[in-house]
Amino acid sequence: MSGTKPPNSGDEDYPPDARLQAIYAAIEARLAEFDRCRDDLLAMLQKVCERTPKPFDEKYAWRHVRFYAWRYLEEEEASAEKRMMVPAADRVDRLRQLGNALREARSKLDETRHDVTCVVLFEEWCKARGISDFTDRHVDIFEDALADLIAGLAYMETAASRAAEQVRQKPGRPGGTGVLQHDIVIMLEAAYQNITGRRGGAGPGPFAQFVTKFLEGLGRTITQQSVIEAIKAAKKRQGEQWGQSPFADIGGETPPSSL
Repeated sequence: MSGTKPPNSGDEDYPPDARLQAIYAAIEARLAEFDRCRDDLLAMLQKVCERTPKPFDEKYAWRHVRFYAWRYLEEEEASAEKRMMVPAADRVDRLRQLGNALREARSKLDETRHDVTCVVLFEEWCKARGISDFTDRHVDIFEDALADLIAGLAYMETAASRAAEQVRQKPGRPGGTGVLQHDIVIMLEAAYQNITGRRGGAGPGPFAQFVTKFLEGLGRTITQQSVIEAIKAAKKRQGEQWGQSPFADIGGETPPSSL
């Protein structure tokens, strides 16, 4: 779902999609609820800024926080869609069954083209197409069509086999809890640092409190201890990259301390 175009965009290349419109409407409704935590979240960030020389920009901060709330809800909706899909094991089984059926059909057709039954098949093919004369010209067209069909079945058989292997090798779910995955922690740390000028700490400090309140605003109940554990796990996963300035690649500096 990531990267999809929001509904009612006015772009004629993207006709209205009832399913997507329902998803975005649900996200907007939850964002409206999230907005009720605006003052609390901004107060937490402003308090951190007061300990640094960085001035607090309320509009800038809220724009970032709300954007990541949107990202969180969008990812959650995408995960919900994936859970509604046919389980991977069943998809692999269906694809392999399809591959076997295609292989059998291709084998039968290949046998038929060299058998006397091909004459009867040709006659019925002509009747189905409204052809009354069984001339050599139509025989050639029939043989070409049969060869194309056999080749097409071979391609589809290969595609089914490769698709089954791809589904089988898909990686598991992202690290972290269902409520707070590592990617979300990393994104929130970048936003926190960008707004406050401070790295997000992995202990029971302002960053953990901010993340906990952020999740509460989205209707997700999680203990602060669970948040701290998720932050520590995400920090371990990031290694030396944890807490780097979002603008490090364009000459920015990493703040000297964390909270």
